[in-house]
Amino acid sequence: MQNTEILSIKNFGPINNAVVRISKITVMIGEQGAGKSCVAKLYSLFSWLEKALMRHVLTERYVTQYSRFRKTYAAYNGINGYFRPDTELRFDGFHYSFVYENEKLSIIENNQDGNLFNIAKVMYVPAERNVLGSVEHPTRLRELSDPMMTFLDEYDKAKNDIKSGYKMPFGEVDFEYDKLNDIPKLKHKNYEIKLSEASSGFQSALPLLLVSENLSNIVRDNSAKAELSDKERKALQKEVNLILSDNTLSDDVKMASLRMVSSKYRYSRFVNVVEEMELNLFPDSQKNVLYELVADAYKLNENRLVMTTHSPYVINYLTLSVKAKQLAKRAEGLEDILERIYDVVPMSGMINADDLIIYELHDGTVEQLKDYEGLPSDDNYLNIKLRDTNSVFDDLLEIEEDLDSYDERKSD
Repeated sequence: MQNTEILSIKNFGPINNAVVRISKITVMIGEQGAGKSCVAKLYSLFSWLEKALMRHVLTERYVTQYSRFRKTYAAYNGINGYFRPDTELRFDGFHYSFVYENEKLSIIENNQDGNLFNIAKVMYVPAERNVLGSVEHPTRLRELSDPMMTFLDEYDKAKNDIKSGYKMPFGEVDFEYDKLNDIPKLKHKNYEIKLSEASSGFQSALPLLLVSENLSNIVRDNSAKAELSDKERKALQKEVNLILSDNTLSDDVKMASLRMVSSKYRYSRFVNVVEEMELNLFPDSQKNVLYELVADAYKLNENRLVMTTHSPYVINYLTLSVKAKQLAKRAEGLEDILERIYDVVPMSGMINADDLIIYELHDGTVEQLKDYEGLPSDDNYLNIKLRDTNSVFDDLLEIEEDLDSYDERKSD
């Protein structure tokens, strides 16, 4: 059973009152300005703070003093302007509860059973990421936002770590990185182009996919590539020295303590927060990118994929993923039927119904989308907008009929 993270929001930006439970896959839909990014950025912020406290990069006192939570950390995420005098925030994570009220932050230890040192690698993927694919040397770009700079750093690492052999989930092209000239390329059987020369869909999707693939693999494999910063190394060394110099401890206790300390400095889950994964993508391409992100989310039990979207196709493809998983469970041992299911939805893109939550944001509220037998309801904001288009077209057809009648009378 997954452990629970809960984010409560009152009077923050466009959101008046909301309680959001974070599942393995959490999706937010709603019109512009409804608060989707507010929820995503708050979750990313609190998850990062929890990680930083666990790794002793920050102390509780430092975070809570001098309005740093708002002026430094919220500002980094671009949400410091959304605070109101009566803003109330609460995040209950694996290790800490963060409570913001009366314009002050307090932090409470809240270690859930079985989650000792559950450290998250947190990645926020901004919507403006396509700019990184549209230029040849994105590291030379100036005046990028702080989240974009962080994402750029991870994109640069992913290019170097993966280098080649990554097959894009659409377009029949492979990624290859020319490290000497710092040029990512796309190779098709008939041509080879720089990413900066490719379509906007590739420019938006490739950085997202490479970073997600690389970080999810690093965390899963407990790779040495997840290096510690100098500050983290010093904090680790300090804890090690304290243990080794404590003559009251037996050698067995010292070894057990050292293993426990070491585990604090290893990532154990990947938190992937993605804005508008569908950017510049054809519907089929949206589906294939979605399945890649879902596969990354399932590499570890406590991984999280949090997405904002304006695409009705994304919601429909999530429904397919859940339905395919339900059918695959029923078809266990029936290889011919399983193959037919996998032809529709790959096994790696399937979702357990209990792992998916979709929220609709409107009029200052955040409401969980209802489901029918585990499947997301068709009665959602995005589908309603599609039906509205059909209804408006019917209105135009009626006007056309009236014009035809008018023309007939006029000709008589």
